[in-house]
Amino acid sequence: MSDPVLQSPLAPLLGGGPRALTVDGQAVSLGETALMDMLNLRGNPADPAFVAAAQAASSLALPLLANTASLGADRQWLWLGPDEWLLQCPMGQGEALEAALRSALAGQHVSVVGVGHGNTVLRVQGPGAAALLSRGCPLDLHPRSFAAGQMAQSHISRANATIVCREAGTHYEITVRRSFADYLLRWLCAAAGA
Repeated sequence: MSDPVLQSPLAPLLGGGPRALTVDGQAVSLGETALMDMLNLRGNPADPAFVAAAQAASSLALPLLANTASLGADRQWLWLGPDEWLLQCPMGQGEALEAALRSALAGQHVSVVGVGHGNTVLRVQGPGAAALLSRGCPLDLHPRSFAAGQMAQSHISRANATIVCREAGTHYEITVRRSFADYLLRWLCAAAGA
């Protein structure tokens, strides 16, 4: 009997590392931040105790403005709605962060749910990153419109995606459902002419 193997949805396509593409003469690196832990948090942002507890448990400020992200070195909060956030962190940190959030938010009307196994994160980096994403995404990704620390829920081609701008114009992270990951990676490669 064999032991189960934990594998990212894009391991068969990106097992050798990021894919190098060229878009309009500019380099793009297309990779994956595989097997991230993700926690969906729901609560009342008007309650200072809720905001303080979430920040204390995660060691990262909770973004309260629409379509913004709080970016840390190894984790990030994404604003998903008026009372909903997504905490992304490296695999292995989610369980402890979930316990810390539940403890800090005890007695409050909140929801903390692990959702990492249903999603993956693509990285699109390089001078041609915005041009590549723009071929299938209706958002204006120009740095003056979509700056570092901003995020949006949209689509790329036919795949629903949460797009985070890490560096304006050149570095994006795209959270997508595992079931769409293979399709989206292949679509991005085809859109680049690869």
